[in-house]
Amino acid sequence: MEVGREQALAFRLASHNLHRRLPAGAATEAAAVIGLQDFPPGMAPVALAARVEGSRPEDMDELVIVYAFRGASIAVPPADLAVFTTALDPPDEAAARAQLGSATDSLDEAGVDALDALDRVSAAVADALADGPLERDDFHQALRERLPAELLWWCRSCDSHHVHPLLWRATGVKGVLAVAERRGRVTVFGSPPEAPKVEDAAAELVRRFLHAYGPATRTELAGWAGIAPDHARGLLARVEGELAEVELAGRRAHILAADADRLADPPAAAGVRLLPPHDPYLDQRDRDTLLPDRELRARVRRSLGNPGVVLVDGTLAGLWRPAKKGKRLVLAVEPVTADARRAAGDIEAEAALVAPHRGCEVAEVRWA
Repeated sequence: MEVGREQALAFRLASHNLHRRLPAGAATEAAAVIGLQDFPPGMAPVALAARVEGSRPEDMDELVIVYAFRGASIAVPPADLAVFTTALDPPDEAAARAQLGSATDSLDEAGVDALDALDRVSAAVADALADGPLERDDFHQALRERLPAELLWWCRSCDSHHVHPLLWRATGVKGVLAVAERRGRVTVFGSPPEAPKVEDAAAELVRRFLHAYGPATRTELAGWAGIAPDHARGLLARVEGELAEVELAGRRAHILAADADRLADPPAAAGVRLLPPHDPYLDQRDRDTLLPDRELRARVRRSLGNPGVVLVDGTLAGLWRPAKKGKRLVLAVEPVTADARRAAGDIEAEAALVAPHRGCEVAEVRWA
């Protein structure tokens, strides 16, 4: 099958439940697709509002925020904890080094293997949180008390030694670290609930990835998960008999064979959606498929301070940035296409849906 850009995007929109909303009360179904990234903190509820009819801030109580792929904080259904955490447990030293990234620099200096460091820090995290949640500073102090100097990286910004951020976040793949609460700008860490057993959680994670981002390649799986290419190859091998090969933009890629009919004729998207920065739909690894315009791609995918995106009938029509003014949420909307202005009324209605998820009572749209 040869797949065109618009066809692939329509398939992905439908997979993310952005072509039309799920019925009220479907928070776990929405998050089960590929998780909802909660970065910047508090953005997972905004992603939920784009996918579920009449979603409420308290719907987040049905989900658990854990540190998962790429060490990011992701809201997932409790039943899928293993799929999004221990499924990515590195199988060897090379895989562990890929997941720890620059944290291996200080480990190499200390002569500590990445796998060993991950195991030891994970055990310390589990022990530190055994008696209950800890605020960020208390959490790091608890790790200092439980770990030797060679595992405590010197942080210039806070002028102290603590576990490297890429290392303590990676302990999420051991199933020991969750976000228990957010108190303003302070994160409270806790132990996740016990993960229900899933038959071959790693294979299930690959299925979720291909369903959300197919057609996709092994390289894109590795980039999305933050894992080594060989690790990604091993994960894909777990579902080899379930795959079909297609061609997208002149390159070979894979889909789940079960998704072939829906990819051949994906449903059309309708309506306006306000996607937060780092929304799962925007996490497509083939950036030029989603954003063929290089300048726009650079503005949407920044290293820090990403804007949100306005979708009109499934097409990127604008960018938005929020600001809280007391109990009023002010959204600065910058049109990218003429569709944004034509959908002004619907954008204002969507802003009103987002407001309670940002702790506000009313919303105001200002056009940039």
